[in-house]
Amino acid sequence: MAPSASETSPPSPLNAEQLLLRLLDLIKATAATRDLTAERVSAAMQAPAQTFGPGHFGYGGTLTPEWGYGLEVKRAGTADARLDLNFMDTSSERKASAAPICQVDFNHFASALDAAGFKRETVRGEHGRVIYDRFDRPQLSVKVDTMPENPNAIGDATHACVRLVTVQ
Repeated sequence: MAPSASETSPPSPLNAEQLLLRLLDLIKATAATRDLTAERVSAAMQAPAQTFGPGHFGYGGTLTPEWGYGLEVKRAGTADARLDLNFMDTSSERKASAAPICQVDFNHFASALDAAGFKRETVRGEHGRVIYDRFDRPQLSVKVDTMPENPNAIGDATHACVRLVTVQ
């Protein structure tokens, strides 16, 4: 049996709140995707990125025993650059409370993007269910997927947490 992420990864020097706030600062200061370079992202995250290959770098770690994260940039420094920040539920049943990744909740994140001049569009699926929210401004698009803070909650009255952010 393979060891769990918490057994193989040291605790991250960054917590979810720092990751989201620093990512917001980076997004606000980014005019276009070609600005997503290792130097700029490392400065924003206040930690050097790990290089995976040409134009490909990022971060990863364990936030809590139930939560890990990966922040990855592909095609860095080009017009096709893409940044993904993904919070991963590593619990055995994949039903951990999202409270540890929700210090900066979706409403806070969305308000900050709105204040930075992004136009919001909510993409809905069957029965009006929210699939994701997209925030656009010229040369930059931010897609945000959410999850309820309590995975056992039913309905729309739940506190929404950021689960995945894609910048392209």
